[in-house]
Amino acid sequence: MIKPKKLKRGDTVAIVSLSSGTAGDKKFRHRYEQGKKRLEEVFGLKTVTMPNALKGSEYLSKHPEERAKDFMDALKDKNIKGIICNIGGADTIRLLPYIDFDVIKNNPKVFMGYSDTTVNHFMMYKAGVTSYYGPSVMCEFAENYEMHDYTKKYVDEVLFKNLEHITITSSPKWTSEWIGYNKLDRKDKDNV
Repeated sequence: MIKPKKLKRGDTVAIVSLSSGTAGDKKFRHRYEQGKKRLEEVFGLKTVTMPNALKGSEYLSKHPEERAKDFMDALKDKNIKGIICNIGGADTIRLLPYIDFDVIKNNPKVFMGYSDTTVNHFMMYKAGVTSYYGPSVMCEFAENYEMHDYTKKYVDEVLFKNLEHITITSSPKWTSEWIGYNKLDRKDKDNV
């Protein structure tokens, strides 16, 4: 397996929507903006949002070839050092006809996401490239008033530090509280 180079502060990462297009939907756009901001401010990364990533749920549902193009183009772009998914979904399997596995193999980069993004991890695996099952832009990077220390610690260790072995322990804290994606779903909607 080819292990991509670790990220460094100042590196550019691409933000993609390979499954759900909710990042481009008006009522959820604030989530994308918050997650992008935290990638830049907390981790010192430069971000580039791929051309189709914010075209919305309806468009991206109809155009798996455009989602795949963003993925392939991000891999081919020598200035991009990593790719992070906006969110999962339930539609990534439709990208398969448009994937060039040689592009993945010949351009190994940090790739991270989870949920439906598992299909992309299998693509990476088939191409012989290691990937990272982890946080997405609209969820762990964007939720709450700030990122959890647990998430920051392990994103830093896994994506930035050149450690031979990393032991990820269970978080000592967790919550089952649901945080609405729409600002108006929040309890404090009067303060939005």
